[in-house]
Amino acid sequence: MNPSKKEIMSKKKVGESKKDDNLKVKKAVRKSKKVLYIELDDEVTSIYDRLKQIRMKNVYLVVPKRAILFQSIVNLKILKRKAEDLGKNIYIITNDQNGIHLAAKIGLPVYDKIEGHEHPSLVSGKFKDEGGDITPLKASINSIGDDTPIKRKEKKFSISELIRKNQKSLFGKLKTGSKANASNAVKQPAKPKKKNKDDRGKLVLVAPNRHALVTLVVISVLILMVITYIALPGATIAVTPESNVIDTSVNVTLADIDKNRAELDTHPINMIPSYVITTKIEKAITYQATGKEFRGENARGKIRIINESGNEWPLVAETRFQNADGLVFRIKSPVTVPAAGGENPGSLEVDVVADERDAFDQIIGDRGNVKTGEKFFIPGLSSANQERLYAEASSDFGSGETIVIKKISAEDIEAARNKMINELRGSVEAELQANVAERNSVQKTNLELLKSPQAFITSEPEVSIPPNLEGQKLESFEVKGSIVASGVAYNKDDLLGILKSELTIKKNPQKRLYQIEEDSLSYKVIETNEAAGKVKITATLKGIEEYDISPDRQNGELLIKTIKEHVLNMDIEEAELWIQNLPQIDKVNIDSWPAWAPSMPGIPDNIKIVVQRS
Repeated sequence: MNPSKKEIMSKKKVGESKKDDNLKVKKAVRKSKKVLYIELDDEVTSIYDRLKQIRMKNVYLVVPKRAILFQSIVNLKILKRKAEDLGKNIYIITNDQNGIHLAAKIGLPVYDKIEGHEHPSLVSGKFKDEGGDITPLKASINSIGDDTPIKRKEKKFSISELIRKNQKSLFGKLKTGSKANASNAVKQPAKPKKKNKDDRGKLVLVAPNRHALVTLVVISVLILMVITYIALPGATIAVTPESNVIDTSVNVTLADIDKNRAELDTHPINMIPSYVITTKIEKAITYQATGKEFRGENARGKIRIINESGNEWPLVAETRFQNADGLVFRIKSPVTVPAAGGENPGSLEVDVVADERDAFDQIIGDRGNVKTGEKFFIPGLSSANQERLYAEASSDFGSGETIVIKKISAEDIEAARNKMINELRGSVEAELQANVAERNSVQKTNLELLKSPQAFITSEPEVSIPPNLEGQKLESFEVKGSIVASGVAYNKDDLLGILKSELTIKKNPQKRLYQIEEDSLSYKVIETNEAAGKVKITATLKGIEEYDISPDRQNGELLIKTIKEHVLNMDIEEAELWIQNLPQIDKVNIDSWPAWAPSMPGIPDNIKIVVQRS
């Protein structure tokens, strides 16, 4: 019996219904699934970031051999826990044997091809393994979803084209239609037409509203400015740690390595080896004679002796007459100066001859050739009588000539001897230092001379002066001398090592030793034992310690975190003042970006802290 038309239609509908149901199931299965391809160098964090962006619950990870993900079981455990936090199920697709083993340990499903009704096939091709059926990683599906965009065939229009098209259409209606029609066209919206099945999928163009576009643009700009204001501003805080100078003093014994080798081999505390440096110092100097012998003519001339008293004034031979410069002249025979008569003083002109030396024991010579009118007084009289009896040159003096011949005196010989002894002893340190430098150059050592007179040992200086020099008319003579000197040298690195160790122990635990001033090394000799070959010194060294605010240290990391969290959104000047008052900070300077930003950023990651040192 042939089926009726209704039965045929009913069977057709049932078939179509089953077909639609199968299609929906397939879509549902496809929609809840995502395949991610993992690179060899992908870290767990990057995979987790990609998982967060996926909406599907079931995610299949296609992992190649020797991937970083399979280097440690910890990586897989972290990834599994993070996926569970996101509410996702992850499956591993790989042929890496180590990865299969690790995933099986923590209970992660491993596939090369997912079979069954629940999971559609993703890959093809199988091979057997202990853990189950695994196939090579040949993906057949990358990402499945119903929301995959469909490319439309209709022509695309830009916003400007739509506006122009709408304007032309509106102007055409205004020209051809009446005002009433135009008014009705504007006031009365067109009745919507019923959509036919054929109209589905067609692009419906609607003319945009200009005011709406402007409003949208303004709102977008405002949102962009807000985002820029919050996210983009940054600041760099340059801080100088608080620092201070510290020093340490240590008693150190320098032991002669030849005399104390056995003791030094035991490495006693604060004892370092020393080395004896010996040198012979020889010098020769030329000494200038200071003795003088006068030869030549003394100056001669005439003076007028003036007597303002009422009595005659007799003068004996060799009476001295002296001027203001100390030049001394004498009369050679006795004279009597007449007394004053009325208002006119008595006067007498006599001859005088200059002395060899003046009142200051200097040769007069040609200095005695004084000019007419030169004033003289008699130094042998009282000050009152010097005003009554005095003299003046009545003519220019002449014939004075200076000839001085140097000669060696006994004083010169003794002074030359003392000068040589002082020079020999004064050059001991410099000569020993030169000897140490030469030894360092030849033997490639790093020795330093102990610079202290207490550490120097010298012999009695020997001075050689030619005999019978006294009284000889010589301008100079040569003196020779010698001395043997010994000193102590030590390795500077050994001494600095002891002091640096003490300085490190002495520093504040919250600070770090930023710098050691090696040039500040000083010492004082407190005891010498020549027989034992030991010199005991007190050595001092200075260093600079500062608060350790390095980000890789616990204290520094904590301080930087505290600063960043405290100054968020704070006014820049207020932030500088707050940081400046921290005991760990000496100086602070904040540079903000952009420059007009009045306050600190609101995001800690936008604040950078750099350490500067004064």
